[in-house]
Amino acid sequence: MLILNKNFDAALQQIENRIQNHPSAELYLKKGMVYNQLQNFGEAVKAFTSAQKLAPNQPEILQELAEAHAVLGNYHDALPHFESAYQLDTTNLQLAGKLGRNYINLKNYRKGYEVFDKIYQADSTNVYWNKQYAYCAYQTNKKEQAESLYEKVLELNPRDYSSYFNLMKLYAARKNYDKIFSIAEKGLEQFPGDPDFYLEMANFHFGLRNYENAMTEFENYYSADGDSVYKINLNYAISCYFAGDEQQSMKVLKSLYSLNPNDSFVLFYRSLCNKKLANYEMAEEFMEGAIDMSYPTYLPEMYHHLGQIRGQQRKFKESIEALKKAYELNPGAHEVLFEIATTYEEFNSNKTLALNYYQIYLKEGGEAAKNVNYALDRIERIKEDMFFEE
Repeated sequence: MLILNKNFDAALQQIENRIQNHPSAELYLKKGMVYNQLQNFGEAVKAFTSAQKLAPNQPEILQELAEAHAVLGNYHDALPHFESAYQLDTTNLQLAGKLGRNYINLKNYRKGYEVFDKIYQADSTNVYWNKQYAYCAYQTNKKEQAESLYEKVLELNPRDYSSYFNLMKLYAARKNYDKIFSIAEKGLEQFPGDPDFYLEMANFHFGLRNYENAMTEFENYYSADGDSVYKINLNYAISCYFAGDEQQSMKVLKSLYSLNPNDSFVLFYRSLCNKKLANYEMAEEFMEGAIDMSYPTYLPEMYHHLGQIRGQQRKFKESIEALKKAYELNPGAHEVLFEIATTYEEFNSNKTLALNYYQIYLKEGGEAAKNVNYALDRIERIKEDMFFEE
């Protein structure tokens, strides 16, 4: 009666008095359950452990002890008690579900999958268990089954917020983009104006290089009060640049630059925006800064752009130096050889260097070369000019 009336201190005192005279598993079990009510799970573990010593094969005690450990995050300690309890009562689906969850917490997804598979055979209608089953299927690389299970989860419970995002990731892994956008729309029907759905859509479009759509979804995200996180703002600025809105891209990049003036990506795209807007001196300055701050992976492209920017300013010698550096860092970028050839032809009266680079371009580029006809035509013209000059 004291426990029912939530008079827990008095109940504990009564239990302690009785334990002193006649200790029993039932009394320790009650004591542990009172501590559970008080959310004092450390003391609950002690009480259930004492109960288990007196009655080692009682499923209820084993389950309570396992759950108290699990609440504390002691998943390794909980596991043997969950397993023992389940072996004593294999028809208890609720206990099986808790064992499966403990396997998930230990990242033992194979064992978790086995448990939830058995549960599913007995009851395929429980949305909560199906969701755990779907998660374990995903983690054990059973992607198609996971996809089907998450679809069933959302059919039965369309308000399950996280399952929409899990399902979108599964669709993305299988490159089923139509389904991604369809499930996102269904999610927004359930959660109108939710910024995370817009952000997920923006990221998918960004990954697919659909920059105009990505820009729109990023703007929807901001309109829905999404957080202006640095990485999100950078991807939005990049989307604006490729979507042709250099002014908006510049505006965002400027704010990012004030936060981190050494970010090579910010410097790189500030340079590209200025290049498109024909602000070549600024473009050159930012590209040089990007090169100084960049990771080796991105240097070839940066030197390539730097060469183009310098060429636009008719700094031909400096342009060729940058283009040669780009090719040195990435010998597979054969089109850079073509640009070196055209640059030499434009500023150097001695066309031998241009001729050599056109020939190297055709040899190195082979079938992949994009400007074969132009290069062949220029080689013929240069040879004719050199012949007449002689």
